[in-house]
Amino acid sequence: TANYSSLLDGGDALKSDATGFTGSGRYGASPGSSRFGAIDEEDQDPMRMLILHVHASSNNTILSMTDANGKVLINASGGTVGFRKAQRAGFEAAYQATASIAAKIKERGIEVRKLEIRLKGFGAGRDAAFKAVHSLTNWAVCRVVDTTPIPFNGCRPKKARRL
Repeated sequence: TANYSSLLDGGDALKSDATGFTGSGRYGASPGSSRFGAIDEEDQDPMRMLILHVHASSNNTILSMTDANGKVLINASGGTVGFRKAQRAGFEAAYQATASIAAKIKERGIEVRKLEIRLKGFGAGRDAAFKAVHSLTNWAVCRVVDTTPIPFNGCRPKKARRL
């Protein structure tokens, strides 16, 4: 009941509740921190979960390693590891792109305790990325999610080709 009486007196209870608030600036970041700098203290959290996004299309496989907030740490694709044209869509290109991400993670000194894999699309790289994570790394995969967009009778499809 003491909090209610202080509210009536002038609202000092609200100020005392907000003493633990350390954020300042536009998004609650401390004034000295940079959003795009080196690895921050929050990136050193040992129980941090990282997410490997695998977009496997029929033409290419794009992989992005992000933190739990969606900030991209490292990305790679079939084209960035040296494959061109139709080869980018293959199993080997996705496998090498995943190996490239694993090497960059090790090079930067980022420790991966838990990993979530999000698969999108129906390309060959979908299987390759998953197999590469298991064979090349010792990351603990805690979740595998399929985020392929499936329409619930959305737009009308193109007319079928007659061969």
